[in-house]
Amino acid sequence: MYGVMLVLVLIVTGGIIAFIGDRLGTKVGKKKLSLFGMRPRHTSILVTIITGILITTMTFLVLAAVSENVRTALFGMEKLQQRMVQTQQDLQQAGQNLTKTRSDLEKTKKEYDNSKKELGLLREELSKSEAVSERLRAEQASLRARNNELANRNNNLVSSNNALRESNARLDQDNNNLTKTNNSLRTGIEMIRERPIVYRVGELLATGTVPKAENKEMVEKEIGGLISLANSKIITRLGNDTKSTVWIYPDQYHAAVNSIIKADTPTVVRLIVGANMVNGDPVLTNIETYPDRLIYKANALIYQNYYDLDSNWTSDALIGDFLRGVNHAAVAKGILPNPLNGSVGVINGTQIMELEKVLSASRGRILLQAFAEDNTNIIQPLRLDITVKQ
Repeated sequence: MYGVMLVLVLIVTGGIIAFIGDRLGTKVGKKKLSLFGMRPRHTSILVTIITGILITTMTFLVLAAVSENVRTALFGMEKLQQRMVQTQQDLQQAGQNLTKTRSDLEKTKKEYDNSKKELGLLREELSKSEAVSERLRAEQASLRARNNELANRNNNLVSSNNALRESNARLDQDNNNLTKTNNSLRTGIEMIRERPIVYRVGELLATGTVPKAENKEMVEKEIGGLISLANSKIITRLGNDTKSTVWIYPDQYHAAVNSIIKADTPTVVRLIVGANMVNGDPVLTNIETYPDRLIYKANALIYQNYYDLDSNWTSDALIGDFLRGVNHAAVAKGILPNPLNGSVGVINGTQIMELEKVLSASRGRILLQAFAEDNTNIIQPLRLDITVKQ
């Protein structure tokens, strides 16, 4: 109703001004009046122009006086657009920070669980060693008492006594060895407490594709490049003064070289940490080879699933369930997952927020579909394009 009244007022105001201008122009034309020394015909044209200017001016003045939105559109649009752009950038940065924080928290939790398990195993080994040491001490004391008793009974049993002494010496040696083992375990526990684990078993050091080649030297050169890349990553993480480097079992290395030479296609090579290690120790590394191939073409359907939004689904739970399905489908298709967390897909915070926005505006039964953005091989990041259909 307010808009209708505003339009009527503008129409009436414009009509009145146009009427007055027309009458004034007619009178000027009939009386042949002159303004500013102009001819009467030019004076009439000037009056008509001034009338049009007054109509436009009055229209803007009335709109600006009665509508705050019009004032904003006329005088504050640029400032409003800058605020919208800044708000979108802040929201995107907040989403990225949240994703990074969640990833760091999950990584720290896994490292803590692994360290706790290893510490428990070392404690069990220490307890077993202490029990064996105590048992051997008791046996040693018993043998010494028996030896003394036999010496007092019969000095003629020298040979038997010597044999017992030799046995006692062996027990002493075993006891010393166990003591050394016990001390070594204690030292190992202290080293673990003072030197935290810097590489976990299953962590991916480097990956790359070796082209098809029958030349052993060329294959070894390509693998050597991957090993150099892994060593540079180790130096970047641990510092230039670290003594830790990649160490691969020779049998594994030669088997990988032979496998690449015999392959009919390019081969994907991955270097993966084979055991937890601390700074200063060699990084025990497993080498894995896979024939490279195209898994998804651009815009290919990866996974789809139906959801009922009228049920108890939350946006986070629904998105998480869908992404797990995408991950499972991609791994089953042949994409190599991250050895630590098993993930293969890449989706940024902006996509997540857009998906949540669409889900919040949808109702009833929907179909979620995930497509590949680009051609994807077995090691390339699987970039997702997710659509929602009602």
